[in-house]
Amino acid sequence: MKSLHHAFWRLGLALALGCQALAGGLAEPPPGSPFQDWLAIIRTCSTPLPDWIGHSSLLSYPARKPVYDPDGYPVPGPGGRQLTVPVTLTGRVFFPPAWRVPDGARLPLVLYTHATEMRRGAVPSAFDGDEWKLGAAAAACYGFAVAMPDQPGLGGDSTGYHPFCQARSLAYATLDSLPAIQRLGDQDPYLMEHRYGWSGELFMLGYSEGGYTTLASVKEWETHAGQYEAGSCFTLTGSACMAGPFDLSGSMRGTFIAPGLGYPRSYYLPYFVLGYHGVYGQAFDPDAVLAPALLETGPAGNILQWADGTRDGPEVDLEVGRRLGMPPDAINLRRLFNPLWLARELDDPAYATSRVHGLLAENDLYDGWVPTRPILFRQSPDDGNIPYANTLITLDRLGEAIRQAGGDPGALLLSLPIGRPGDHVSHLDGAYLALPSAFAWFYFGMPDLASMPAMATRIMGPIPSPQ
Repeated sequence: MKSLHHAFWRLGLALALGCQALAGGLAEPPPGSPFQDWLAIIRTCSTPLPDWIGHSSLLSYPARKPVYDPDGYPVPGPGGRQLTVPVTLTGRVFFPPAWRVPDGARLPLVLYTHATEMRRGAVPSAFDGDEWKLGAAAAACYGFAVAMPDQPGLGGDSTGYHPFCQARSLAYATLDSLPAIQRLGDQDPYLMEHRYGWSGELFMLGYSEGGYTTLASVKEWETHAGQYEAGSCFTLTGSACMAGPFDLSGSMRGTFIAPGLGYPRSYYLPYFVLGYHGVYGQAFDPDAVLAPALLETGPAGNILQWADGTRDGPEVDLEVGRRLGMPPDAINLRRLFNPLWLARELDDPAYATSRVHGLLAENDLYDGWVPTRPILFRQSPDDGNIPYANTLITLDRLGEAIRQAGGDPGALLLSLPIGRPGDHVSHLDGAYLALPSAFAWFYFGMPDLASMPAMATRIMGPIPSPQ
């Protein structure tokens, strides 16, 4: 859920060093472009990348937007499923340069969902933000195609507010990109010239809100596999769902209401409220949910103006801090709620039967399905943004579902903590290790836990063994 601005230079170096270690198994780069220079080169490009660095294709595709009534209940549609309306979304697909993979190659696809961005334009389709650079570097280093859809409400979609951590909206937006990606092989002159096609392997990956979106997409695929595989060349192969707020009704609710706890990124809370208001209507009316102090219009405006999609999240943090008279990272999230709404909807004992409890539980990602393809979970036990309990409860509940279905959780769920408790690896620092290691995990064939530490060491140097 964290904006990863200013972080991906360090992360990219880890990935680039990993590529250097892998060079023996892939084609050598042309003279003058060693792997450790990849992110330095990509970082200087404010316009589309030259094809010798990596080719990219712009996506514009029709996606489904689920429809809810003003009280937040799904509107029924044909066939008993929820009604949806079409919306046009954008994104970008990165391909390796022609010297990296031979003509006629069949490429695996990594569907990479980006982390939280509040500013509408800070998205991969526009080469804005920083996370697209990692997708471009991964395509070049590993020989994957890396698709990065802009999330709904961002990029080319101005039809509504970003549905922050609303599972169905994010899953539809992500998976609906696949037909357009598949067609690129017959439409993009660069791909046609080099006769590139698809291997059929589909991996999904994300960290923070991107991790949440990825797991929501995996759940949607697993519960409607026939729908997504019919007429598609892609088959879900594995996923990496890392450091996401998978347990909204439990772990995240506890973070929202915890007394006396400063939170590193205060903008998450109003972003969440505004996103859920866009989906569920009056159940998350910001005029009722948010603290009156944030809604007052002063010389600098108010929270509805600060969070209108024209500013980055850290800028909103600063405005919230100024309004409340304290450093942004010292703000307790309880202070951002209207006390009357908080007592009625989130605090005990009202929470057990509140409407908000039901809506949060609807967006938990560990119930109602059984994984059948491998999933990698990575998170720091000391993550201060997303409590580690989100990962633990998800592993426990999905593992039990697999056992009840007669399967072996150890063959499908891989958990590799980032550090040990007390190592103080932050949410952002965890991204430096989690994202490159996930690409490497796919590259090496998704090894089991016994093999993972040695593989990860080869990519990034020594890492702590899981407890």
